[in-house]
Amino acid sequence: MKAPGIRTAIPQRRYKLGDFSIVVLGDIESDDGVDYRYVFATVQDGAQEPQFYVLSVRSPDTTGDFALRVLGPELDRELDVSGRWRDLDAFCDQAIALAQQVLSLGDEQPHRLL
Repeated sequence: MKAPGIRTAIPQRRYKLGDFSIVVLGDIESDDGVDYRYVFATVQDGAQEPQFYVLSVRSPDTTGDFALRVLGPELDRELDVSGRWRDLDAFCDQAIALAQQVLSLGDEQPHRLL
């Protein structure tokens, strides 16, 4: 898995979901050539680096739309392209649902910290 190449970013939200800490980054400057709108990164308690990401990235194929991507150790997939993924609330709601599904945390409720 190749992590997003983030040079600078501003935390927009933080969550706790089971034994995972989550940060949602915005205002992102990258050095990998990707135009990130938001990055949702999950770090399991005791780990140093994120293992699962949900990304909102500008879609080169459309005007003004963003692709929703998931990125994990054995997962790299574009799920949807829509203008919805430019909205922080819609992005966070979907990213949490994806994290619950992929990380088998369906019984855990997210707790917003920031």
